[in-house]
Amino acid sequence: MYVFTPLAIFITTTITTNPLEQFEVTPVPFLSDLGFSNLALTLTLNFLVMFVMLGSFSLTLQNNYDVTLRGIYQLVASMVRENLHLRKQIYFTTLLFLFIFILTANVVGMIPYSFTPTSSFAVTFFIANMHFTGLNLIGATQHG
Repeated sequence: MYVFTPLAIFITTTITTNPLEQFEVTPVPFLSDLGFSNLALTLTLNFLVMFVMLGSFSLTLQNNYDVTLRGIYQLVASMVRENLHLRKQIYFTTLLFLFIFILTANVVGMIPYSFTPTSSFAVTFFIANMHFTGLNLIGATQHG
């Protein structure tokens, strides 16, 4: 006859998880028939948060939200102005979108048990490759 002790109950009910499980791309249970993974779902939600955040920005109101977004705008504008000595800051919108995308993805990834899209090699490689290719094509057409 086996006698259950509190220690035996604790050992049998303790779930051991792998710390690297948070980086696995797995299908979402309720959207698996559509082919959605946790990466696709997180990227979709990230873009929705970005567009809601940028769409509700107002230049006339002075609340904390507008001040924060204006601070992010001025931070990226000063980085572009100091590092890219070009007329009209032609790459500002691209760099602002990239900065806000990475910021939003990393802030969402700080929520416990969530997935960070920038931890995936495929997302990081795609972003870097598209910016590299796009900027080189723009440079070749304008200066070549």
